[in-house]
Amino acid sequence: MNPCFAIIDKNTLASTSLRSMLWEVYDHVEIHIYKTMDEMIRDSNRHFVHFFVSTEILFSNADEFETLKEQTTVLAEGNNEAIEKAGFKVLDCTIPEKRLRDRLMEIELERRWYVTEGAARKRRIADRLSEREKEVLVLIVKGMTNKEIAHQLNISVPTAIFHRNNVCDKLQTRSIGKLTVYAVLSGLIDISEI
Repeated sequence: MNPCFAIIDKNTLASTSLRSMLWEVYDHVEIHIYKTMDEMIRDSNRHFVHFFVSTEILFSNADEFETLKEQTTVLAEGNNEAIEKAGFKVLDCTIPEKRLRDRLMEIELERRWYVTEGAARKRRIADRLSEREKEVLVLIVKGMTNKEIAHQLNISVPTAIFHRNNVCDKLQTRSIGKLTVYAVLSGLIDISEI
């Protein structure tokens, strides 16, 4: 059974965008969008491992989320120190998209709420990479182009492209977000290096 995430926010566009980002970063996850707590409660046959809630939903349902702090990330605008002091993780939805993706990975790594068979499978797949492919993966994740990778590793550009294609084929994705998750979960790179 795949883990389930709940996004509870009246803003359908924001919820849909967040779901797309989460799917890019985490595979094997069911993500359900709800506009209200009542809607989510009616769908109570699911076991949610994490909740993404708007500040409005949090404040109007504070009692319910008080016991779910470890599983809750609040979708906010700007700095919300009061929410963080209350023990909730905050995702500032006004920051650029790349930084949002990075923040999602930071939250995941801090909480470890996505340690599943899927993550273990990613580690096993990364173990099938050669040492050179692991080096290339790290450089891809750091945002280097094929030419920069070739220069960094003292190889030709066609060889860098060859290794890059092998990495993507073995990890079954060309998504930088997914490649980043593979590299971080495999211990090839620390999130702070990205």
